[in-house]
Amino acid sequence: MTERAPERPTKQDLDRLLESTRERIAFLLRRHRSSPETATGLLREAMVALMHRWSRVRDREQWLVDRIEKALRRAENPSREEAPDDEEPRS
Repeated sequence: MTERAPERPTKQDLDRLLESTRERIAFLLRRHRSSPETATGLLREAMVALMHRWSRVRDREQWLVDRIEKALRRAENPSREEAPDDEEPRS
């Protein structure tokens, strides 16, 4: 029998994910000169989106970093054409 990914993350899952991606995300936020308010909002939105897709995302760390980077780029250049918000980053 194959083991399926859990449908929903636990608080411990989310804490581990944030800890393992902390440096990469902090680097992105510094590079894009994100304000603390913007950073908090982007991280919250990305985490909620990931929680809804939890069982379907294989590389959650990369997915989260990609989602935040995409949002930062979109914020810098809102006229740039990109994929719709509901499209998942590659992982």
